[in-house]
Amino acid sequence: MSATATEQDATDAVTQWRAGHISDPVRLAPRLSGAGYQRLLAATHRDLKPRTYFEIGTRLGDSLKWATCPSVAVDPVFRLPEGFVEARPRLQLFSMTSDEFFRRHDLTECLGGPVDLAFLDGLHRFEFLLRDFMNTERHCHAQSAILLHDCVPTTSEIVRREQNGPREAAFDVMPRAWAGDVWKLMPILRRYRPDLKITAFDATPTGLVFVTRLDPASTVLRDRYEDIVAEFMEADIAAIGVSAFVAGLALNSADAALAAGRLPAMIAPA
Repeated sequence: MSATATEQDATDAVTQWRAGHISDPVRLAPRLSGAGYQRLLAATHRDLKPRTYFEIGTRLGDSLKWATCPSVAVDPVFRLPEGFVEARPRLQLFSMTSDEFFRRHDLTECLGGPVDLAFLDGLHRFEFLLRDFMNTERHCHAQSAILLHDCVPTTSEIVRREQNGPREAAFDVMPRAWAGDVWKLMPILRRYRPDLKITAFDATPTGLVFVTRLDPASTVLRDRYEDIVAEFMEADIAAIGVSAFVAGLALNSADAALAAGRLPAMIAPA
């Protein structure tokens, strides 16, 4: 990002702060400048060529459309365009919550094998994403990748646990973005699962995180789930500072990942 763009972001932040719409201007980081997460997701399917795909949080199908392999998608309210399902004969849709899906169905059995690639974009509360991650990892293998959306917020205004209403959104820096508090998965996984490889990208608007080196036999998160939720429920990103949090992720360039098919090497579990 250019210095001019950064200065403009800072000016806009202070303007909104003085108007009373943002409590503290230091709670913002420069907006992400990498390619959009959908472009990176499309390249992931193209370059990794997964044999099976699993997705939580489909809604309109914008992320699911890239999958050409046998796929399973879970969403309580699908709103797919006409003809979407017919064009994908190896697709299973489950209109329910992810918790209900894992309670009632065996994902490996549904796919006919373990998960090669998963994209988790369900309810934007960290305890839900943590459950989705643990339940998905159990159906993966050592070379699988799990992708997490919305874990790189650049303003404290979009990390509320409750989604912005029309009034709040009108004053927000990124009014259409709501990341909830799923950013907490980053410190959780680093603390409790240091065996994982976490590769975060600056994909707009709220990042895309690849988790590899998965271990379907691990029970650490499941065994400590209640303690982890209690520990992180009141965690406030403002106490860290949004800029400091984003800097600590050591973001990789989404544009570099897209260049000449570099993504597989950048996220390789080895």
